[in-house]
Amino acid sequence: MSTQSLWQPQKINATLLKRVAVLQSSLTWYPTDFPGIWFGCFESDHEVQDHPVTMLTRFDPGGFFHLHGHAGGEEILVLKGNFKDEMGVHTPGTYMLNPEGFIHTPYSEEGCLTFVKLRQHGGKTRQQIRTNIFDGFWQPGMTPQIEVQPLYEQPGYLEKAWIERWQPGALLSNVVETEIKEIFVIEGNWSDELGSYPEGSWLRYPPNYAYSPFSETGCLIYVKTYPVTNPARFLVSEDFRQPYEI
Repeated sequence: MSTQSLWQPQKINATLLKRVAVLQSSLTWYPTDFPGIWFGCFESDHEVQDHPVTMLTRFDPGGFFHLHGHAGGEEILVLKGNFKDEMGVHTPGTYMLNPEGFIHTPYSEEGCLTFVKLRQHGGKTRQQIRTNIFDGFWQPGMTPQIEVQPLYEQPGYLEKAWIERWQPGALLSNVVETEIKEIFVIEGNWSDELGSYPEGSWLRYPPNYAYSPFSETGCLIYVKTYPVTNPARFLVSEDFRQPYEI
């Protein structure tokens, strides 16, 4: 884990049609302008409208953001510690989708780690989601060894997000995606033919890519899919105005 100068908008793993796998241990942690806040970025593209990013955000004890909103909304999954804002205390496993127009002042007294997707949920009619994956209802998945917990799906929008719980030894053979698929490993270890990905790893598979994933230890993963051509993904309202936009 390395540190560099202050975070600046940049291109990181911006080619959507290329398979990408990033381990948390390989991230560069960038300090930010916000007290006690660090970014470890999985993907970023400053050339796309309003700079979408997928990253880990680390709060030092007492770290906080100023009052702000996000053009294009945000997703947050709390991994460690307690994340707090005007909506309350959000413990590990809390998942939030905050649409454009939502503003808050996040902070953490003890420090915390969150998985975050910024500016990828455009559209003023997005639902606001707030749930905890450790309290949710599990549904049967593609095999008896994989269970699924839906997080987000809404008519009129093309993204889908859910959690999968893999039992030890679970495997799938020759999976071929029709859309872009992202995976973030929340717990355990998830693998494919090219490697093994422990907790904190992020992967992105392009359409028509074949792979055979498995988990020897069992794992909990966040999954998101969307088509390559998705007009709403980076849609930002022309009248977006907030007290502070990051």
